[in-house]
Amino acid sequence: MSVSSVSLSSDANVRYQRLAAEYTKLRAQAKVLREGVLEERGRGDKLTEDLKSKEAVIRRLQAENESLTFRNEQLVRRVENFQFDAPPTTLQTTTPRKPATTKQAPPTSQSHVDAARIELLEQELKQKLEQNERLVSELAENERQHAVEMAEMSEKLAKEMRKLEDEVKRMRIRTKMIQNPKEDVEGSPEDVDDMRKSEDVVVEDIGSPEPPESQEEARIMVAEAARGTFSGFTNVFTLLQQRCEIYPFDIKLERLPNHVEKLSSEYAQTARLFSALVEIVDSIIQNSEFNPTEHIPEVVSKCRLISKHCSQMLAELVKQMTSEENRVTWCTTPLARLNNEWEELILRMFGIFEDVTEHLSSSEGLLESLDALDAFTSELLDVFKKRWIFEARLPTTTRRMRCVGSALEEALQMTSVETSKLTARARKVKGMEEEEECRRRQHLEDAKGREEEEKRVYIESEDVKESLNPFDEEDDEDFKDASDEIQKTSEHLDVPTSAESKIAESRKTSSVSSESKIQKTSTSKLSEFRIPLTSESKLAEFSDSAHLESELRLLQIRNDELQKERDKMFVDISLTKRKLEKLQNSEIPEKSIIQPSDIDQVWEIGMERRDEWIQRVKKAEKALRFYEIEFDLLLRHEVSSEEHLREVLTEMESIVNRNARLEDELESVRRSYETQLGDLSEHLATLVKEREQEKESNKSRGSLKSFFNKS
Repeated sequence: MSVSSVSLSSDANVRYQRLAAEYTKLRAQAKVLREGVLEERGRGDKLTEDLKSKEAVIRRLQAENESLTFRNEQLVRRVENFQFDAPPTTLQTTTPRKPATTKQAPPTSQSHVDAARIELLEQELKQKLEQNERLVSELAENERQHAVEMAEMSEKLAKEMRKLEDEVKRMRIRTKMIQNPKEDVEGSPEDVDDMRKSEDVVVEDIGSPEPPESQEEARIMVAEAARGTFSGFTNVFTLLQQRCEIYPFDIKLERLPNHVEKLSSEYAQTARLFSALVEIVDSIIQNSEFNPTEHIPEVVSKCRLISKHCSQMLAELVKQMTSEENRVTWCTTPLARLNNEWEELILRMFGIFEDVTEHLSSSEGLLESLDALDAFTSELLDVFKKRWIFEARLPTTTRRMRCVGSALEEALQMTSVETSKLTARARKVKGMEEEEECRRRQHLEDAKGREEEEKRVYIESEDVKESLNPFDEEDDEDFKDASDEIQKTSEHLDVPTSAESKIAESRKTSSVSSESKIQKTSTSKLSEFRIPLTSESKLAEFSDSAHLESELRLLQIRNDELQKERDKMFVDISLTKRKLEKLQNSEIPEKSIIQPSDIDQVWEIGMERRDEWIQRVKKAEKALRFYEIEFDLLLRHEVSSEEHLREVLTEMESIVNRNARLEDELESVRRSYETQLGDLSEHLATLVKEREQEKESNKSRGSLKSFFNKS
């Protein structure tokens, strides 16, 4: 037992010693391993950070690679499309000799010949491409120039036709005005003064064959300028739609993004809204009538619809499109700055549309908003010119994009010109309205002054009548002096004897009214006298009242006789004054002339009036002959304008024929390019096959050499 216990204790000690040694070793290894794990963990963290940075670089490079590969594919497709343009003449001269050279010449010489042929074909292809581009640009320029000339000529013809129609209308109105006074004179000459005024107006109209420009004509000119402005904006938005389908995404090479398609549709909708405005203004110009209560609400509603559509539908899309254009790789810093300026101007244009709409509806501040629109269009044109200089130099700029860019520049220039015309003509109309308002105010002030003067004179005359005493001789003399003044004014106005008789009758009625007033005053006095007499005896009262009544009746009879004598004196005085004036104006020195009677005097006045009417009729006949000559001249001018229109139409037909010839030539060149490209592709296919055969033969020879070397 003791031996076994000793052995067991010794074995346990040995095991403990071994375990302790292993434990110390494991502790040392654990410490080393812990340090290594910490180092590896730090190294792993560093590697993960490096990996993340490298992955970001890889993603950026992949995006650039994708964009470059996509653009390369676009360029390859463009080259493939351009390779359809090659002349067939070179192939006809070179293709028959090709088989003999390829059969007889060695492969090295064949490759040199093929390379030379390919270079020659590439040069010819470049020349044809340049020629095609030049022809297309000439065609576009001719079409644009033709459209501009046709628009100018049509506008000139429309203006001339409107002028002729206005002249014909004026002539008809004047002939009617000349004929109507004659009928009135022959029918019933009731009011001589009104007839003289109307005839004076007719004579004034006859004396001015070309009246100054009226306010209605100025408004029609404003409508023409507005039509040009609206048509300019229509062209601008149409070309912006075409541009967003070409740059930076090409609809022919790829599918457009959703926001670009939406922007294109919104541009087209805006152009349609402006074309509706053009139709409204065209109807106004064709009718040659501008009714503010009817036409302005239509224009305002369309303008409000355009401003709402632009601010709600186009603003965000324009911002997205600008960010897309700035994101492309070939966009430089100056071009990005110009793109941002373009975006700001487009957004400002939407605000100007709203201002113009508000001021047009309220008719206040319209000139300031039109000035802002004019300045904005010129600024927009300048920015687009600077931007187009950069975009035209890009290597990816296609021929279609060049055509659209040049057309957009011309449209912006036309819009700027039309807006300046609209601003100037609107300012002119505003000035004419202010002048008309000043004249109206002056006329109202003059009318008020005349009314006040008439009231003052009437009040003074009433005061004179109230203070008039029929029993006072001085008052009678004053009344006669007033009647003399009235007679002088009537003679100055050439009032006939019938008018004098009417004046006499009115004076009689006034005298009767004054007598009635006198009678009323006398009766009132009698009543006043009767009041104190009631206290006296009835006999004295009766005798006094009878005496006063008899005196009153005598005074009334005397007053009637004096009134009749005064009227006769008025007529005699008027006749004597006329006779004296005629004697003073006559050149006969003799003073002992027999005075004509009243009937002779009336006969002379009637003859003078007849001579005056005959002179006016002769003057009207001369004016009628003058207008007949003017009408013949206008008809000749219309015939010449029709001949000019026919010449323009023939010229337009020649231009159309020339365009057709150019299109046929382009089609023939395109077909020749297609045939040449087909031959070139066949030749390239044969070269590729020969190259593959050479590679296979070289491989077979190499395998045989290796086999023999091994053996």
